[in-house]
Formats: sequence, structure tokens, C-alpha cells
Amino acid sequence: MFVRLAASLFGAASSAVIIDAMKHDIQGIQAGSFDTIIGKFRDDAVSAVWYYKENNAADEKFLDEYQKVAKELKGIVKVCAMDCERFAKFCKDAGVGDTPSVMIYPPNPQPPFALQGELTSKRITNVLTKSVPSLVTTLTADNEAAFLTSDPSKPKVILFSNKPKVPFMWRALSAEMVFKRTIKFGFATEEANAELAKKFKINKYPSIVMQRGGKGEQKETYSGDINFQAIYSWVNLYSESGMGDKVAGAGAGESDSEEAKPWLIQDIPE
Repeated sequence: MFVRLAASLFGAASSAVIIDAMKHDIQGIQAGSFDTIIGKFRDDAVSAVWYYKENNAADEKFLDEYQKVAKELKGIVKVCAMDCERFAKFCKDAGVGDTPSVMIYPPNPQPPFALQGELTSKRITNVLTKSVPSLVTTLTADNEAAFLTSDPSKPKVILFSNKPKVPFMWRALSAEMVFKRTIKFGFATEEANAELAKKFKINKYPSIVMQRGGKGEQKETYSGDINFQAIYSWVNLYSESGMGDKVAGAGAGESDSEEAKPWLIQDIPE
């Protein structure tokens, strides 16, 4: 089954943009659905919209290039397309002139912007990945205990890596609109976090572990594939346990997070 986004009024057109649901990961949107799909998520999400004209040969040629972006960022970034012949007023209001035109919608308060110059899949992907914010805590000897013991209702998920930089996939997971409220993501390196690696019995890199429970008593090592969708599914099993962003203390008002209690994870001397 496929959705044809362009067709001639009088039969087959010499050029037409056709998005096949069996082949493409691009989400077609209309003027009336823009706010529902993109607008109302601007505080949390990064999106891209390819504005095209249905019978434009340049747009037809660009389809495969844009599909590469949609495939690589599937489930992470919304990669959408809108027909400017059907929704001319919306495109005009958005400042779209010649097509293909790709508009990037980063999280608020950053304004949307049109990519200028050559539109390659690599360039578009790079711009989108750089627009994804990071809520990852890079762990050091000074902040490890606070990270593990603050907000005890929220599971802590740590990526142990032998590379120095937080990967895009981990940034994207930390910024996911539910996880950003319910899960704490940490990043530890083989060089900087040797003692923490011993604590979690890390013997290979990369490794991912989760700590749960009010005293951090539940620890689980991830054993699935290292990709966004697989890790998302695993973490999502436990995300509800941290749904409250505000914690009410006895006889006190609400606070945005619970204080660190490092003694909860300290070893008891024999």
C-alpha cells in the first residue's frame, strides 16, 4: 500500500513525488495537522519538514536523499514532508520559495530555519543531530554519588564507554519527552570512572546498566542491541516509576527533585 502525494490531474505526470509506506519513513503532513504533529511538541522535540511541489522534477530527485535522513533518524526525529501545491498558503507563510526546501524546527526558544545551500542527507542529518539537546550527566568522581542517590524514584541509566564523547543516541534518549521527566541518564568512561565500573561489575565497553529502587538496590545490565529503538523499549519498561517530577515532603511543600543521599550507596564496613 502506498500514499501518493502527487499526481497529475489528467493522468500520469512526467515527474511526481510518491511516498510509498512500504519503502519510506517520511511522514506526510498537511497544513491542518502541522500543529498536532510538530507545533505542540516544539518545547521537547526536533523536527524537519521538506516542502516540495508535487510535479517538480527536482523534488522527485530529492526524495531518495531525504529518505536516507528519515531512515537513519527513525523514532528519534520527526522527518516530515508537505506538498506546497496543495498547501500553498501555508508554504508562503512559512517563507518557502523554490523547492526542495528543508526547514528545521529545533526545540523552543530557538526559531525554525531553512537550510541554505546543498541539501544532502549527510548535511541534513548532521544539523538535526546537533539540534537534539542533551540531558545526560557526564559522571566524575565528584558527582557520581549525587547522581546515583538524588531523585530515588527515578531509575538511573548509565552508559559505560571507552570513548570520550556522549554519543548522539544517548543524548536523544535523555531528551525524549517522557524520559526527560522520568529517567536520569549518565555517561561514564573507562578512563574517568574506573571505580564506578568496578561497582557495577563492568567488564566490557560499551555497557549499559540501570539502577532502581529507593536505595539503589536493584541493578540490571542491558543485554540487547545497542540502538535507539531497542534501548528505548528496555528503558520504557521502567519509566513510569519516576513519573512525579515534584516530591512532597512531610509537613513541607513540593520540591522539584529529591536531595542526594550518598550514604544510601556507601558500603558498610565489616
